Amino acid sequence: MTSRPFGSLDWARRTPGVPELLDEIRQASIADAPELPKSFFTRLAAAGFGRIRVPVAEGGLGGDVLDLLDAFVAIAAADSNLAQSWRTHVLATERHVKSPAGPLRDRWISRVAAGAIIGGGWTEADGSGPSVFTTRLSTETGVPRLTGRKFYSTGSRYADWLEYSAVDDAGELVIAALKTDAAGVTLLDDWTGFGQRATASGTTVLDGAEVDPGDVAPWGTQHLGTPGWQQLMLLGVLVGIGEATRATAADLIDLIDRAHGGSPILVLEGYGRISALAASARSSLGEIGRLTEIAHQAIMAGDADAEDIADDAVNAVFQAQAVIVEQVIEAADRLMALPALLDDPAETQNLRLGLRLDRFWRNAQTVSTHNPVLHRLRAIADREMYAIDRIAEPAEREAAVAQAIADGIRPLTVVRIDAALAGRLTADPRVLDEVAAAFHGREQVLIQFDDEKGSYFDAAVAIATLLHRLPTAWFAIGTRDLGDTGHPYNLARRIASLEQLSGGRTAWVLADGDVETDAERDRIRVAQQLLRTWPQESIAARHDAPHFAQTEQIRRINAEGAYPTAGPLNVPSSPQHLPVFVSSRSFHDVHRYVDLLVRGDSWVLPFADAAGHALASSRTASDVEGLLAIAASLPSAPERTPQTLRERLRLPAPALYELPGASARFERGSDTEAS
Repeated sequence: MTSRPFGSLDWARRTPGVPELLDEIRQASIADAPELPKSFFTRLAAAGFGRIRVPVAEGGLGGDVLDLLDAFVAIAAADSNLAQSWRTHVLATERHVKSPAGPLRDRWISRVAAGAIIGGGWTEADGSGPSVFTTRLSTETGVPRLTGRKFYSTGSRYADWLEYSAVDDAGELVIAALKTDAAGVTLLDDWTGFGQRATASGTTVLDGAEVDPGDVAPWGTQHLGTPGWQQLMLLGVLVGIGEATRATAADLIDLIDRAHGGSPILVLEGYGRISALAASARSSLGEIGRLTEIAHQAIMAGDADAEDIADDAVNAVFQAQAVIVEQVIEAADRLMALPALLDDPAETQNLRLGLRLDRFWRNAQTVSTHNPVLHRLRAIADREMYAIDRIAEPAEREAAVAQAIADGIRPLTVVRIDAALAGRLTADPRVLDEVAAAFHGREQVLIQFDDEKGSYFDAAVAIATLLHRLPTAWFAIGTRDLGDTGHPYNLARRIASLEQLSGGRTAWVLADGDVETDAERDRIRVAQQLLRTWPQESIAARHDAPHFAQTEQIRRINAEGAYPTAGPLNVPSSPQHLPVFVSSRSFHDVHRYVDLLVRGDSWVLPFADAAGHALASSRTASDVEGLLAIAASLPSAPERTPQTLRERLRLPAPALYELPGASARFERGSDTEAS
């Protein structure tokens, strides 16, 4: 089976002599030799592969990105080492094709059009990047000279020209090029990788090698989307390996058919899986090739949004990498396993050795680790979540995360009602109606009633009187002294009852200092555990259900410590899973107990800076006039359907620890089950 070409050029199938050359390369690849014949490169160059992307008017073939990928995959399917050895040439050519008109572009385009092959190296043993390049381009002698050592030099021994990253005398990054046979250039054959052994990826030693000043370019001449192109070519190598895996699996079945008069069904199923994996990988490559071509056209046209389009293409390449890597490695792994399905160890070994089946898996693994998928996944997350275009430094990511959180916050107004006003509201329904009318049609608020020792009103009662008058507002009970709440069981039952009445629109605010004590921690822990002991979903929703609830879901918490409690609570759990808990105390493992922290007049996320991440801000009313003034100051807003407070604040439920000794309240199969 021959894959359909990506582009219209169809270089690998239509160019005279190329199909035969690729067959020759494919046969030679079985030997898996540590070095490739130089003639493979020169013949591919003569057939025009190296100038596919050069415009026709400048001596090239004028192919688009899809034409290039199609040709590149065809070479990789014949021998993945050979294709990877061209990677530096492809990347350099693309940079020059996208460069603005001028002497530098003319010089390099004419070289490529004449058949020159470009190699080189960028990576150094201690990493690569502006802060660690040790290769220097010095003009101390009056002539630019390169001195340094490059760790990877893929394709350099097969190339005519070499390009290297370096730092000049001014400390600026540059790209310097020179001939492969220039004095002071030593290419070492010291690549020790277990796969892709014939890519000429050894070390380059530069010892004062002379460089023509006209062959020095600023670092900024790299085009938009360069990171995507660097990975795109590696994915082309992988897709070629996938296609070679499928072709070799077909050869394997042909040998088995001839020897046995047919292949076992499991072998055929294995081939089908390999074929599907290879086809899927190729399809993914075609899609990201199409997006990369769109980005190229935008760059060449100077579109205002070219940078965004190029970034989208780069992100798509990184996404495809995670998928293609897994697909090709699985295909190569399955290919090695196919002979074992014959149940003949000798025949299995002969088939594996005769077709060198292991080389596909080795080569795929090596290419896959060239740029680890893990780094790409982080880059995808950084870009999509935090608008970072690369893997960020810790401080940069921290700032970006903080900004993303801040951008996603719509602060909630908290109106705090003091004791005297709360008593008046509770006692006078007409005032309640006046207040409710004032808040109607305004942006929804959270109304907080604070429990106070010796007060003549109950905060829970005050909230209950307002629930039906303000059906979309949120409410909170504020506790100044945790000791006034009594046993955690009573506290939990009180909160749970309000949660059921309000439909999950309440919070508990503990603002009694900033020092954590074991007793307070136990009180909070027991109350929160009790609030989830009777899952609301256990209640039968159908009128014809045989039982009121599936009671096996009801739990004992069996808490020890300052407040030993067996449980469970006799009120179902909250519609928002757990009521929102706001505290002035930053407990150990704060995210397991606290949704928000009280900082001055603000409610902030547990790990956030109060100045930048206030999810709510408080305003206090001490009389009816003040309360009405707050309502009048709020912006108008359409009436919304009720939502839980947790939904409004976009808060996940705290990840509570399961207490030791917790167990089912009613064991399955007991007399009281499903009562």
